[in-house]
Amino acid sequence: MSGIISIISELAKSNTINFAIMVWILYMIIKKIDLKSVLNRSVSDVENTIKQSEQEKESSDKSVLKAEKTLKKLPQELKNIEDACEQKTQVFENKLKETTKNIVKKIKNNTEKAVEIEEKNISNELTKSTVLSSIYMSEKNIIRMLENNPELHNKFMEQSLNELDGIKL
Repeated sequence: MSGIISIISELAKSNTINFAIMVWILYMIIKKIDLKSVLNRSVSDVENTIKQSEQEKESSDKSVLKAEKTLKKLPQELKNIEDACEQKTQVFENKLKETTKNIVKKIKNNTEKAVEIEEKNISNELTKSTVLSSIYMSEKNIIRMLENNPELHNKFMEQSLNELDGIKL
């Protein structure tokens, strides 16, 4: 038995046998793992990733084209917005001018009416003052005339009595 052990020991030390055992173990591992399907899956994953990147590139290219079209339209759109703002500003300005004219006209009319009312009030006050002054002056004048000519007093009295007699009640 020692002979078999020594042969096995010599075989274990032999590089050829060790190499053959290693190849057989690798073959079993590869067979178990199914390296071909693993490689096929890896290739398939890489192909899918490439297809997905190409689709994303196409999508981003479309987005870039759309953005470029939008950028080309932007100056015209800005001009349209400016024109619309200018028109609205003009309309607002015209309405503001018209409203201001109307307000100024109303203020002017109200001022003229107030001046007319004040003129009438002043005129009435002057007329009242003039009438009172005239009455006062007439009274002074009559008193002075009566003082200078006492017979006029009697004459006025007779005229007044005659006029009272002529009135029928």
